Amino acid sequence: MSVRQLMTGAVLAVLCSMLIGGTAAARSDHQSSPVMWHPQTGLSGQVGTATATIVRRDDGLSLRFSTSGLRPGHAYTLWFVAINNPDACAATPCSGPDILQNPATDSQVTYATGHVVAGSGRATFAASFRAGAIDGWLPGFELNDPRTAEIQLVLNDHGPVLKGYMPEMIKTYRAGCTDASIPPIFPASARADGTPGPNACQLYQSAAFVTS
Repeated sequence: MSVRQLMTGAVLAVLCSMLIGGTAAARSDHQSSPVMWHPQTGLSGQVGTATATIVRRDDGLSLRFSTSGLRPGHAYTLWFVAINNPDACAATPCSGPDILQNPATDSQVTYATGHVVAGSGRATFAASFRAGAIDGWLPGFELNDPRTAEIQLVLNDHGPVLKGYMPEMIKTYRAGCTDASIPPIFPASARADGTPGPNACQLYQSAAFVTS
């Protein structure tokens, strides 16, 4: 083999190595989970064939929550729950008390997106979050590692659209909701997020993404 052939082979090997390395560095982890009825609805199991998906990267993650069975004309908000240390939770997936009351789980709950649902009862919610500080219900949170954090998505039904409460009903947690419909475990920051109203609001659907 000639020197020129050897040099060409070496250059190709280096280029291949760079391409493979670049692909690994940019690798995204796709994870899907069934959308489930929230216990507050009195229903159980998966919502038809509804599925949620997240894409995990080193620098953040994106989400897509595609579902059905929603109430036409109701306002819904989707909430992003991140748990940096799910090993500190008493169960898998982590429960509400662990997320909101156990500081060792290092968790956050924050707004993702919201919509008013049309007559089909179907909707898709999408959002993205970067690694680092994320403001929300709990103070001092940073999403440390998007690849290892447990992620939960929770859909809140604000009831029928009330014109005097829009667009708050699709941008805050409790806009339009009565005090009685806010779970007692929720912090004051959640209760203060939006203008109180006459609707009996309800956590409606959810999806959980755990890591091994």
